[in-house]
Amino acid sequence: MTNGGEPMKIVFPTLHVRRSVQAISLAAGCLKAALPLSLRENTLLLDLFPEQSDQTILTTILETKPQVVAFPVYVWNRQRIITLANQLHRLQPDLYLIAGGPEATGNPTELQTAAPWAALIHGEGEESLARLLTALATGAAVQPLPGVTQFTADGPVIGTPCLQHELNNLPSPWLSGTLVPKESSGVLWEVARGCAFSCDYCFDARGYPGVRTIDRERLSAELELFVQSGVSQVWVLDATFNYPPERGINLLELLLEKAPNIHYHLEAKADFLDRHTVSLLSQLSCSLQLGLQSIHEQVLKAIRRPLALDSFVEKIHLLETEGIIYGFDLIYGLPKDNYAGFRASVDAALSFSPNHLHIFPLAVLPGTRLAQQSARYGIKAQQEPPYEMLSSDNWTAEELEHCRKLAAAVDIFYNIGRAVAFFPAILQALNTQPSKLLEDFFVWAKQQPDIDDASLMLAGNWQADDAYRMLQGFLSERLKQAGQAHLISIFLDLLCYHFHYAETLLGDELPALELADPTQVDFWETPWRRPSKLRMVPFAYEILDLLEMEGMQLEEFAEMFRPVGSVALFMRRDDEVFCESLGEDMLRLLQQSNGSLSPKEIFAGSLSQATGKELVEFAVYEGLLQPFSATLAP
Repeated sequence: MTNGGEPMKIVFPTLHVRRSVQAISLAAGCLKAALPLSLRENTLLLDLFPEQSDQTILTTILETKPQVVAFPVYVWNRQRIITLANQLHRLQPDLYLIAGGPEATGNPTELQTAAPWAALIHGEGEESLARLLTALATGAAVQPLPGVTQFTADGPVIGTPCLQHELNNLPSPWLSGTLVPKESSGVLWEVARGCAFSCDYCFDARGYPGVRTIDRERLSAELELFVQSGVSQVWVLDATFNYPPERGINLLELLLEKAPNIHYHLEAKADFLDRHTVSLLSQLSCSLQLGLQSIHEQVLKAIRRPLALDSFVEKIHLLETEGIIYGFDLIYGLPKDNYAGFRASVDAALSFSPNHLHIFPLAVLPGTRLAQQSARYGIKAQQEPPYEMLSSDNWTAEELEHCRKLAAAVDIFYNIGRAVAFFPAILQALNTQPSKLLEDFFVWAKQQPDIDDASLMLAGNWQADDAYRMLQGFLSERLKQAGQAHLISIFLDLLCYHFHYAETLLGDELPALELADPTQVDFWETPWRRPSKLRMVPFAYEILDLLEMEGMQLEEFAEMFRPVGSVALFMRRDDEVFCESLGEDMLRLLQQSNGSLSPKEIFAGSLSQATGKELVEFAVYEGLLQPFSATLAP
């Protein structure tokens, strides 16, 4: 297949879930990297996003003048991809359209009739797609190819199932230059494929239980590339990195050896955490996600995901002892569970004070054991993505709706609202359980202006400052109702501190300043300005007292301290957040330094030149004040 003698042009458009540092076309990158060089040179990766219109996406694809368009199809983009494929065919009927990914593997029958595909790729696609595209480029006659279904005028040509690849024979999408890591960005990093735990609801094992790993030499070279490129965080793609424990230990040792300063996101099973693994994790900047799913043994047994809860508690305490950031996953709608049981799981999970709690509805994915056994549990589920369960013998539609609302409340209040640090204290002050507090929050939030069920359910659209304002109002009202009005200022200060701490940590660094020639600068009579990266935040209490209240009961704090007021400075340097209480003179200097007044004018005789100059010099060299004139810049 050529275009006037020109090489075949291939395009891989990836429609991501959302714009984020995780929006990386890893699957497409792996497929492109595995192509012969002659094909790879004329293959383009495109990143697409849900907010783009169909017309924008179609124009973006067609402007590349492709002959082959190959879509990775997932649960989250299947319906949109089908729509786009049909529109592409109408606009350019000679386009060779290919679908691959989990949907082409788990639900091929429905997919193949939904759009005018020329071929589907089933299973791991590197070798299958390379064979298909090579045949197209050379004009070879259609013949069965492993892992490929081709659609011809005479009917489908179905190849044998494709065996899983030997990963170490596949080229790295990173080392080959197919994907290019960027400074201060994140990367998706595949270290293994498969899963050793064939949970009934999950498609990770894809019918082939077991884990295949990538060799240490390649992983080491990829880490070195990430360091050289200035990558700031890595999502480690391994369903259970710590199984068996020795494999996890080897990986952590490699991370510490090659790239100890990158932040890592890892998925683990608590069962296989041990002291050695936890010790290594404590030496890294990392966060750990643990798939709890439920706290009920009968529920976990029903989905073939056993968990020894007593041991689980011990392992979590190991993480807490070492100060490791961790979060949990929970699923509602599971067989043998119900709404009361799910609420108990939420309460138990939040009793540990995890850094975050992710809650998912049960999806009855085609090709999974749960889908095959749905009649056993009376499961009725959506037949199209996202395949969510609608009802079952144990779950009514109304109970599932309650779960959706509770999940949204957890997202807004606990995760986006960054409530982890003060959550136990508010539960104690209000004498309530987590699930009850969160249910009440949802009801209260729905009564606020311009807020309804729909906006609350779209928790992914909420920003941290939106959640912050909601929590301020909700906590103030609930504390008043509970006769705890004297604690409102303390809670609002705690909420304020954790909000601004997190925003500072996620924001830009405030570097120290080096002047081109300090001897030529008159610190006292030069106008300065306060940088926008510097946060100055008012508090009802002295911020230093708040920071030292760890372990102190709130009632005790309210009796010992009075709301005397303070203003705190927040800034980030070298990935560390600094929070300092500002003295009267420094506060005045920073507040009034807007580029028009010099320190001499700001203090107007209330501070001696010697004392004031020393204060200004400190502020300038710490980066708290910056030159207003370009001639003073470094």
